[in-house]
Amino acid sequence: MQYHVGDLVLWYKGPVPARSGGKFRNRWFGPYMVSRVTPNNVVALETLDSEPLRQPINVNRLKPYKSADLPGVPLSPSSGRDQDPGHVGPT
Repeated sequence: MQYHVGDLVLWYKGPVPARSGGKFRNRWFGPYMVSRVTPNNVVALETLDSEPLRQPINVNRLKPYKSADLPGVPLSPSSGRDQDPGHVGPT
């Protein structure tokens, strides 16, 4: 996959210790913005607040970030509960 400056990506940080959530723990973090691309499949990333990460990342540990709303606009965090908008809570 080819990445370009300004692309939003998710970063795979790899295996985690079993005590920290195991197989259900999220291992993809981001979104991050690509700030520099080198010819040897390495990119420099920065946060959405324009703070650069310390180390360059190989493109094998990245995947494109896709938003359901607009391209490049992060999704708002979910509460983890599915709520029916027509449902009224207990009174």
